[in-house]
Formats: sequence, C-alpha cells, structure tokens
Amino acid sequence: MFDGLQLHRLGEALDALAPDVVWPATPDVRSRVRARIDRRRRWKPVILLLAAALALVIGSSAAIAGYLALRGATVQVVQTLPSPSPQPPGSVGTRYELGQRYASIGEAGRVAGFRPLAPNGLGTPDLVYWRADPGVITLVYRPRPGLPAVREDPEIGALVMEARGSVDQASFGKLVAVQGQVKAVAVNGAQGFWVTGAQHGFFFYQHGAGGQGDNFRLSGDALVWNQSGLVVRIESGLTEDRALQMAGTVHAAAV
Repeated sequence: MFDGLQLHRLGEALDALAPDVVWPATPDVRSRVRARIDRRRRWKPVILLLAAALALVIGSSAAIAGYLALRGATVQVVQTLPSPSPQPPGSVGTRYELGQRYASIGEAGRVAGFRPLAPNGLGTPDLVYWRADPGVITLVYRPRPGLPAVREDPEIGALVMEARGSVDQASFGKLVAVQGQVKAVAVNGAQGFWVTGAQHGFFFYQHGAGGQGDNFRLSGDALVWNQSGLVVRIESGLTEDRALQMAGTVHAAAV
C-alpha cells in the first residue's frame, strides 16, 4: 500500500529522473485544474501513469509489468485537491457530463466502435451513456441491497467507466492528495490499482480541446485496470474485497 505522501515523494524522485526518461505524451490538464487552486499556494503537480511511478522509483518487476499494461488513465499527486467544478442540476448524465444516453450496452458499444465490458455481478445497468470526447462508455447502477450508495451521491451505487486503452492518449485522470492511498492489485490476471483512503479527484480529458481536463469532481474509492484492450474503472461504495469480486465478473457484453 502506498499512501499519498509516499506517492508525492515518488513524484519528486521522478522529477529528478526526468532528463533520463522518455515519457509517453500526456495530455495537459494543468491549466483547468490550476485555476481552482488558491493562488496563494504554489502548485507543482507531477503527472504520473499509475504504475510508472512505482516502476521507475522502486524498480519492481511487477510494477514495470503494470506500467506496460495499464493504459488510458493518469494520476497526479498534489498536496491539496482543488475545489470541484460546479455540478449542473438534472439527471445523473447531466450532472456528471456523461454524454448521450443509450437504451442498452450493445447500442452504446455499436456507436463507440468497441465491445464494452460489463460486470455480471451487478446485472443490467440502470443507465448507459457514451461520451464521444474522450470516448468513454459509462454504466450507471442505482443503489440496491449489497450495493450501497457512494458517499458523494445517494442516487449512485456504482459507475463503471471504460474506454480504449492508450499509452499516449488518456481518457480520464485522477488527482490524489497526500491523505489518499494507491494500492497495486491483481484484477483478472492483470495489474490494477485500488485508490482509497480519502476522496480523490476525477476528470475527463477532452482530446478535442488539446487534452484539457473537464468536469473535475470528487470521487470515492475506485478500482482501475486494463482488460481486453480497454481501461476500466469502477467507482463504488464497495470495500476493496467486494470491488475486486465484482471486477472478477466483468465480461464482454453483447453488441
């Protein structure tokens, strides 16, 4: 388990290594986030691919494997999280800017051009959305027995987000403050990460806007990993063990 302070130190170490390291191209989210931070503070975020930080500093072969496998998600380590974006009123899709609503996973997958994944353990999603930029399908599950509401929204039991995995073009990112923790875990035989310990920040990248971050909000515990060429993220109120069990039921949905 790596807490936020350890990750911050890893970021500092990476700064020192930067001249000798060839980094994948990372979209610029700094300008959108920086505007929400108290200008009296000096903000020096370090953009990391989740496993790259562990691999380059710790030298772990498992972390290196995770870096090569985990695509499409970034994390920034910050001392303090910026204020979240104002949330517009309306439906879940409107509040979280999830894009266009579709009647089924299959329909969204046909529009997206890839075969979505879905957790059997959660059954049929209550809502399905496709956001063309940055190319994310979101499955929304309402709270139910065995699926408590997330602390940030009583209408949501789980958000399952997925996009094509890519090293050089992330679809969403996270900001983790020093109170947070990032734990390397195995998910369906691949490297994944469990982000917990405190609320962390979540945002979509906007590829059409030059990689700017969009709709910064606070998120509870989340699990992120790569599977079948996609990056998958489950945000829920489940414990780590239950979230991993749920991820173990993820399969390719019919399109």
